[in-house]
Amino acid sequence: MIDSAKLLDLHRQLLAGSRTASEEIAAMLLAPLTGELRHDFPNFDPASVCDGVTDAILDYSANPTSFHSQRGIRLDRFLRKNAWRNVANILRGEKRRRQREQTAAEMAPVVELHPAAGNLLQDEIAKRQRKQQQELDSLYSPIDKRVQELRQGGERRTEEFAKVLGISHLSAADQRREVKKAKDRIDKIICRKKGVSE
Repeated sequence: MIDSAKLLDLHRQLLAGSRTASEEIAAMLLAPLTGELRHDFPNFDPASVCDGVTDAILDYSANPTSFHSQRGIRLDRFLRKNAWRNVANILRGEKRRRQREQTAAEMAPVVELHPAAGNLLQDEIAKRQRKQQQELDSLYSPIDKRVQELRQGGERRTEEFAKVLGISHLSAADQRREVKKAKDRIDKIICRKKGVSE
């Protein structure tokens, strides 16, 4: 059972600038909220459900003023609602992707590209590969390069990034936080280098 009074106290600590309150909130809520939402989305990937919950907790931790206790809703219900929305968005995105793939597969035999279109596709692929290589070249750390390669390859699972970062021993919430920090740091480095070269 979730201790609402303790959660509210942790919320106040977070508002006051506590560095540990968000970790305690994550430790209290990650497993129960993930369990609840797995019942709401029984046929959906459990890792994506966990991602939705983690993102809700991280978003709240970054902006605790988004929760207003005086509105009469408990913090765990507030975060559950936000997590539910996150998971629903992920699910909608997956459905749209599958529909696009199915539509493309159905149209594939009918569509005939003009020979010049092949050159355009080749140009786009080459341009993307150059951009990805430039991003990798702007990173000095081999670990950062490996993280960026995973991202470029479409990897989304936190545990894969955690292996590269050597933080698999941390809790799921800590792994997600550290992976997000690493991605944000990499994005800043790439953005800075891009600004210098332009």
